[in-house]
Amino acid sequence: MTAEASKRQTMNMLMTLFWVLGLLLLATAGMIWSYGNLGVPAARQTQDQINMQTVWTPIVWNLGMFLLIFAIWGMALMRQDLDPMARLLMYFVAFIIILLIIVAPSLLFNRIP
Repeated sequence: MTAEASKRQTMNMLMTLFWVLGLLLLATAGMIWSYGNLGVPAARQTQDQINMQTVWTPIVWNLGMFLLIFAIWGMALMRQDLDPMARLLMYFVAFIIILLIIVAPSLLFNRIP
């Protein structure tokens, strides 16, 4: 195996790992949000539940979104063996996710006023 092929294989594995880890972090953020919102009124929430909702959920969510977008862009750039239409679709999906974050950041894990 040449050095270039080894590097490409390593980067493909790393991008796949980032993709899976990003999706896992997004799911974990949803679980943390659910733990902090156990169906009780806001007046009866414990301080731990409030901290989970206001501190840890955005941290985990933002890290997951960063890894997911990085993985999609990285795979579209690094995977030369993919069909050009598949790579274009990956660019398009990453662009839509970025637009969603820029245009409507308040839609992500915020309470209804």
